[in-house]
Amino acid sequence: MDAPAKTIEEIIPCRLCGVDDAEVVFEKDQAQKARIVRCRRCGLMYASPRARLVDHEFYEQWEEPAGLLGGVTTDPGHRWRWRYEKESGQIRDFAATQRTLQRLYPNGGRMVEVGSGLGYLLRSFKDEGWDVLGIDPWRELPIHTREVHGIETIATTLEQAALPDRSVDVVVMLHVIEHVPDPIATLREIHRILKPGGHAVIETPRYDTFMFKVMRHRERSVKCDGHIYFFTFETLRRAYEKAGFAEVETRAVGRTLSMERFLWNVGTMSGRAGLRTALGNLSSALHLNRLRFTLNLRDMQRVVIRKEAI
Repeated sequence: MDAPAKTIEEIIPCRLCGVDDAEVVFEKDQAQKARIVRCRRCGLMYASPRARLVDHEFYEQWEEPAGLLGGVTTDPGHRWRWRYEKESGQIRDFAATQRTLQRLYPNGGRMVEVGSGLGYLLRSFKDEGWDVLGIDPWRELPIHTREVHGIETIATTLEQAALPDRSVDVVVMLHVIEHVPDPIATLREIHRILKPGGHAVIETPRYDTFMFKVMRHRERSVKCDGHIYFFTFETLRRAYEKAGFAEVETRAVGRTLSMERFLWNVGTMSGRAGLRTALGNLSSALHLNRLRFTLNLRDMQRVVIRKEAI
């Protein structure tokens, strides 16, 4: 019998400034499986060393269970319930930025969403007359987007999609940049495919907040093993400027979430398996996924950035 393949870990230099000189913020297994460091030169925080994986493994291993607190369900009708709840709330949270894009593109245009998931945000733009394309490396999500919404979706990464130069008006990328192996390379790829004067919308958690200072390694998003970059307002600004973009607007935003997801976050941040189980039982008994509210702790940032016109 062959021995199981050994996971290869590699030490990563700072992708923002290129320097390999970092201080440890959280040791391995303190916040997440990987050690988290901060570049002494530019302040970018990231996971290093980390596993070297092919793209579909890199993304699919971070898939949350469909039942959130209750574990994985085998019922096809509920398989993507957690994802649907997240994306439907995302449409509401994105309303202000959607109005900005409507003002910039009153007649719509060509839009690509990187990390398009089940396609509900793209569907809202399609219904307003936009020509939309989804890209998502999770193999099954694009199937749902095509079959349910009739939206062309590619099951790959942005870089591997190899879209034509200057072919897109708007790129939307919500909660993706913290997952990609090289965020500067991804931003440069977005810049390449945008038409002159085109725009990108990026959303990601923030780590220059009161919440992070108080919670430290217990903060929910820093505990997520799929998050390998941890941006502040300043480091994200430096990243997109390095890729050739100029800022249009920056917002500190919150999110709409179900009570079930809120309790899942509380259980995760507590670090106590017993509490998480108890909250899961409570959530299932009371059907708390039906209760939704908006919470803005200013712990996420959404930027609209622009490629200069020629």
